[in-house]
Amino acid sequence: MSATTRPRKRNPRGEGERLRAALIDACGELLLERGTSEGLSIRAVTSRAGVSPTALYLHFADLDELLAAVCDEAFEELVAYLVGAAAGSDGDPRDELRAMGRAYVDFAEQRPGLYRILFATPARGVTSPQEGSDPGMDAFAALVVATERCVGKGADAEEIAVQLWTALHGFVTLRTVLPADKPGLTAWPTADEFLDRLFAAYVAPPARRGKSV
Repeated sequence: MSATTRPRKRNPRGEGERLRAALIDACGELLLERGTSEGLSIRAVTSRAGVSPTALYLHFADLDELLAAVCDEAFEELVAYLVGAAAGSDGDPRDELRAMGRAYVDFAEQRPGLYRILFATPARGVTSPQEGSDPGMDAFAALVVATERCVGKGADAEEIAVQLWTALHGFVTLRTVLPADKPGLTAWPTADEFLDRLFAAYVAPPARRGKSV
C-alpha cells in the first residue's frame, strides 16, 4: 500500500531502511525453517524481527507484499550468480551461456533453501514494492541476452531461453524429489553431462541443433 493511501510515520534517517531489511531477513529465516509460507503470520515475522506487528505496515501493505520482497532479494542473488559466472568465462558466447547454466545448478545445490523460496512462495506474482523492478524478470532477461549472443536476436532466442530455464529447473528439482538412490530409479546424469546434452540440443550451431539430446 502506497503512502498516498496509508499515512506513514517518519523514521530517523536510515532507521526505516533497517526496519525493512530486518523484516525481510526475519521472513526469509522463517521460510527457510518452515520450507513453506503456509501458516506464516505477520505476528510470527515481527516477533522474529523484534518489533510490534504494526511495524510491518510502515513498509509493506500486507504479508504477501513482504513475501514478494523476500523473493525479489533471492532472485537478486540468483542474478548475481548467473552474471558472475558469465563474466568469469573465456568470452566465447556459448561458454558464457553454459557457465550460466552451471551456475544455476550450483545455486540450487548450494542454496537449496533460497532456491525453494524462489519457486515455492505463492506471493511471487505480487508487484514488487520497488516500482519498475522485477528481479525475477532480470534473471530471465540475463538468460535471454546470453542466448541471443549464441543464436542471434529475435523470438527464437527468447523461446530457447524458456526451454533452457525449464529444463534446468526440472533437472535440479527432480534430482531433489527423486534422488538417484531411490529404488527403481536409474542414476541421474551429472550436472556436466546434463548441460552438455542440453546445450548441444538448443545452442549448438544450427546444422547440429536438435541432433544431440
